[in-house]
Amino acid sequence: MGAEARILTETRFLTVVDTYPGYCQVCRDPRLVGRISVTGWQYHWTVCSHCLRGLADEVERRGKGLAVETAEKVDPLASILNGNGHVREPLIR
Repeated sequence: MGAEARILTETRFLTVVDTYPGYCQVCRDPRLVGRISVTGWQYHWTVCSHCLRGLADEVERRGKGLAVETAEKVDPLASILNGNGHVREPLIR
């Protein structure tokens, strides 16, 4: 099964529980917010789409910078990153 198919069939790590007018816990502005849950964690937080989009953009920006930095230091085939942002060792040596 491919990675994309596996992602679609597995349980999501983040879930939007519900949406309502309220205050975003990131920007603290009154907006339409989503109550977000993390799998295995009992607490939820509320975030507006503007801040959630900003966080996604930050992940992309940091990922691009890390990819450039990694490409300069190691073999491109070995530059696959694990979930912690560290370079994973190549499987075949």
